[in-house]
Amino acid sequence: MTLTGFIIGAVMMVVGFVCVRKTDLLLRYLGDISVLFGAMNASWLSWKIVGVILLLLGFMIAFGLFQAFFYLTLGPHL
Repeated sequence: MTLTGFIIGAVMMVVGFVCVRKTDLLLRYLGDISVLFGAMNASWLSWKIVGVILLLLGFMIAFGLFQAFFYLTLGPHL
């Protein structure tokens, strides 16, 4: 775990939290994010899913669990 990794992970966690907490505000000002994924009429849920993914990835990066997670899930074959 490095200081840079912790800062990047913390920023990702904050952005993810804002995506989950302020979904209506982001939807109003930034629009529908589900267009990027090819979905229709799932804009509120799309902001929540992106926020949760950012929270989890940010946590793993901040505390040095990112490499261990992918090593355990994908195995040493990569």
